[in-house]
Amino acid sequence: MVIVDVETTGLDPSSDKIIELGLVRGTFSPSAERITSILESHSQFEDPGIPIPEVITSITSITDQDVAGQHIDDAWLGMMLQGDPLVIAHNAQFDRGFIEARFPACDKQVWACSLSGVDWKSLGYEARKLEYLLLKQGYFYQGHRAEVDCLATAWLLYCQSESFSLLLASARQKTVIVRALGAPIEVKDILKSRGYRWHNGNNGRSKCWWTIVTESSLQAEQEFLNKTYHNGAQLAHYQAQTARTRFKPDS
Repeated sequence: MVIVDVETTGLDPSSDKIIELGLVRGTFSPSAERITSILESHSQFEDPGIPIPEVITSITSITDQDVAGQHIDDAWLGMMLQGDPLVIAHNAQFDRGFIEARFPACDKQVWACSLSGVDWKSLGYEARKLEYLLLKQGYFYQGHRAEVDCLATAWLLYCQSESFSLLLASARQKTVIVRALGAPIEVKDILKSRGYRWHNGNNGRSKCWWTIVTESSLQAEQEFLNKTYHNGAQLAHYQAQTARTRFKPDS
């Protein structure tokens, strides 16, 4: 397994840049579903070619002087990802988008997300933020630095023994993106209350409400759509996902 984290100049991988990449490589037992070792951890800076926004420096403490002339070594990243490991991030939707924008060859990795792939509420937690989850385990750390956040994620998944098992289960599970095309505006509150989110039409996609369901619950979701608006299930668009395609920014 490899745990990854990026610090960036902003939130949009199509326009913002990575300024620090952290990686932690380790092993886990598939049978025990537990992390068994941490082999190495590293981070590298990268010069984004633009001044780092003040708000980013205030959050990360990374300055223009830190990254000046620095470049992430592609060969180092390739070495850390050799053997097709499970790639874990605490916000995989964010980290995968930036990593693939900078390193297109990484577009077929197997990903898992410890933020959305673990039902933290069922484990007794009120929030999913990494600092909060570790604080509830009795640990405090200085966040928003890539390597440190990777190590913190590893420690959380080790200390909270049930979380890693849930993470593996979510990575193995097939999911489906459901796009409620053709939904009239008067049903938006119904869709929103069920967990649908609004897609604004970027990346060449149609504007629509969308959600992600497990493959096993797709039929129930189609029944919901048909009850919500006429021919809802027939008008909807479905996109199957696996751990190799999940969390892509255009999904």
